[in-house]
Formats: sequence, structure tokens, C-alpha cells
Amino acid sequence: MAKAGLGSVNPILPLDELIPDVEARVFKNSQGEERVYLYGSHDVFGSETWCSYQYRIYSSPIDDLCQWTDHGVSFASRQGEGYFWNGEDTDGLSWSNGRLYAPDVNKIGELYYLVVCNEECSCLGMALSKNPEGPFSPAQKILYDDGSETSSIDPTLYVENDGETQKVYLFWGQRPQFGARGLLGAELIQDEDGIYRIVKKSTERVIFTGEQDEFGFYEGASIRKIHGRYYILYPSDHGKGIHMMSYAVSDAPLGPYRFGGDILDNDGCDLEPGNNHGSFCEINGQWYLFYHRGFGNSNMQRRVCVEKIYFDEKGCIGGLHGDMVSMTNHGFGEALSPYQKIEASYATHVRVEGFKSNCYLTEIDKNTHPLIHVQNNNCVEYRDFDFGQEETEVVFLADAAVKNQGAIHIIFDNPHYAAAATIHICEDCIQKNIQLRSTTFRIKGIHTLYLVFSGPDDKEICDLYSFAFSKIN
Repeated sequence: MAKAGLGSVNPILPLDELIPDVEARVFKNSQGEERVYLYGSHDVFGSETWCSYQYRIYSSPIDDLCQWTDHGVSFASRQGEGYFWNGEDTDGLSWSNGRLYAPDVNKIGELYYLVVCNEECSCLGMALSKNPEGPFSPAQKILYDDGSETSSIDPTLYVENDGETQKVYLFWGQRPQFGARGLLGAELIQDEDGIYRIVKKSTERVIFTGEQDEFGFYEGASIRKIHGRYYILYPSDHGKGIHMMSYAVSDAPLGPYRFGGDILDNDGCDLEPGNNHGSFCEINGQWYLFYHRGFGNSNMQRRVCVEKIYFDEKGCIGGLHGDMVSMTNHGFGEALSPYQKIEASYATHVRVEGFKSNCYLTEIDKNTHPLIHVQNNNCVEYRDFDFGQEETEVVFLADAAVKNQGAIHIIFDNPHYAAAATIHICEDCIQKNIQLRSTTFRIKGIHTLYLVFSGPDDKEICDLYSFAFSKIN
């Protein structure tokens, strides 16, 4: 289960669980309970590449989005991963033992269809389950109706029901610089066993390529129908890196699409910028954007996060005030209370413009996820905290392992503002795990927190484990 006592936080799963590329869906389980299901890749801490050989599924009741259940391994591309089918340790891909890249799951009729994607890009696959949490059957290849194989990565599955007929669409692909043809879309039809895994070649369209066009498509598309329009969400590259999420809009599943805009930028969440693959999902009448943040000194370890999104009268997507969506540390909920223990790994940015970048979040063990390699002129952001409507005198408390003398400056709303308070780290604290205490200050309202560190150049100041604010009586 996820963190108890904090309410809604980002990342939304336990800090040691690395589920990126998430497709979020609302399904009913076998007991008739509506739940949010997360289908994604599965990264491994310390790995030197993306993803792993298994898919894991998490779900949460739609009325309690802080409590997540780990349903275990739902599918694997080799034996020994904990994937069992008919009681046997199973290899789910007969044609590949490669790692599993981003999947998707959707319900067609009474069955749940898992679209499988493997790193060797030799062929996409289709697997089935009677339950949204799996396990899913060993996969069969998705083929064109002329018998040839599909290729490329990052599938998304869309089911169109108009009351009388049902159409199933598959989208997949990367930009041509990787040897692909861009984002492809096509209608799926049934095979001789009634399984939707045949691509009707005559319906295939190149939705957009991402090269020399306005879309900037990179890979990792996800499609939803929202307010009568079709929205494709995808990681984009407009010459600024691949950390932007953008979207395109159409009046028909296979287009033509027009560029909708940029929606969220996860640049700065870790030291090495990476793509930002995610999805839209409506839960209890509110639309959310699911995405991932990297952590550590690599973008190959990624955690799922979520933010609220809103639509204007023209169907454009943005944050509450119509601007781009910002990364927060509170996800489904409102701004966090500052008067509780906050893990350092809930940081929204470890790279902030105008400051030196070398500190990062890491994992010591399952329950320990500090900010490490903290040096002079590092800055870390936590967005947002609600201090209440009445001005209160408070102190900032930090649990840290001290390595050298220095200071932590507590700054709000703009990292270049004057510090509201400061922790002075003295020589007596060195080589100690200690709770550090700031000077006191008065505050009210909702604020973004910046921790700016100062100390001797090129020497580590401390490892930060957690912090909290405390009221002064």
C-alpha cells in the first residue's frame, strides 16, 4: 500500500516502486468496485537501461486515491519474474526475451486486452485477461491482415462504442530518426479466434511524424476521447529536449490532427532529462494528467506522478489558471500541510535555473530516499505547502547527515528572494545524523518552498532525508 498519513503526494506510489509510461484507466474489478488501474513499464533501481522484463499493476479505489494496492507481476517476457499462467512460471513472449517497454490495457467486450511492447521492436503483442489486474495470457503477435508483422514501440489502444457498432484502434510508433515512420494509427479487426489483434492495413494512417512538422512527436502516444474530441498526448521535442508533454486534437480517431499545445515540462526533476510519457484519465468528474519524473543521476529510474488538468471553452488544456500544468508534490489533493514529515524525495525540481546542478535523489534502501551530493549553490524545489489563513510563527526542521559546515536557506515562491529563515550548520554537526533547526519566521498562505544550500566550493554539505515545519507556541 502507498504512504499512509500524508494524504495525496507525488510521486503517488511508494518511493521504491518505479512505474513509468503509465496508462491510467478506470475499470470495475470482479467485485464491482470502480478502481483506477495503472499500467506501465517497470524500471529497476540501479539499472543502466530503461524498463525490465515484467509489468506490475497498481490500483486504487476511486474514492480513496491515497491507498494503492500492488497486484504483483501481471506479465513477463521471460521465466523467473513471478509471472504465472495456469499455475506455471511462464514466459509471456515466445518470440522475444527482451525487456518490456510501455504497454496499454483496455476493455473490449468482457475481456481486458494488454498490448505488449518489447525492446527488440520485432513485433507488438496482444494478451488477454478476465480481470483488469491480470494476470494476462501469454501474448500473440499483432499482425497485419496480409500476415506481415507490426514493429516499433509504445502502443495505445482506443475502443469506440457508438451504441450500435464497436471499433478498436491501435496507435504506436516513434519518430523516423529511430527507423520508424512516426505515429501510426489503424483499425484492429478480429482473428479467427475472435481476438482483436489484426491490423486492417487499408485503414493505417501516419498521424504525424514529429520531424519537420509542428507536432514535435517523439514517441509514447496515448489517446482519449474527451468532450467529443480525440486527444493524443505524447512526449515532444521542439528543439528544447524531449522532456515536454504536448497534445494534438482531432474530430476523428485517425485524424487529421492539429497541434493543441504544450502541457507539462518535467525538465529539472532529475539530473539527466528524459522523455515524459503518460496519459489522461477522468476520475470522479475531474480530469488528471499522469506522467513520470526521473530520480537519481539517471533518467532510467522513473516514478509515476499526477496533476489536475482543466479544459477551456475551446478545448485547450492547461492548469487551473489556463497556463501550462506545473509539477507539484501533492498530486490528486490540495497543497500539503507543512506540519508533517516530508520525505526529501517529494522534490519537484532538483535542477533550478540559475543554480548549480549536482544534487539528486536516490535510494539507500526501500524506506530511505535522500537528497545527496548537496553542494554550494544547489537549489531544490517543493511545490506547494498550505500554512493556513492566519499568520503563524514557525521553525524549519531538517533530518540530515552533515558532511561539512554550511547553511540551508529557506526561501518561498522565488528562489532568488531573500531567505525567510536559515539553518546554520556548525562544525560540531559534521559526521552526525542530526535534526537541524532554522531561525524562526512568520508565514501564512500557500507557498512553494525552495531550499538553497551554501558552503565551501566543491565539498558536500549534507544528505537531506526529510523535513517539516513546526509551530512556535
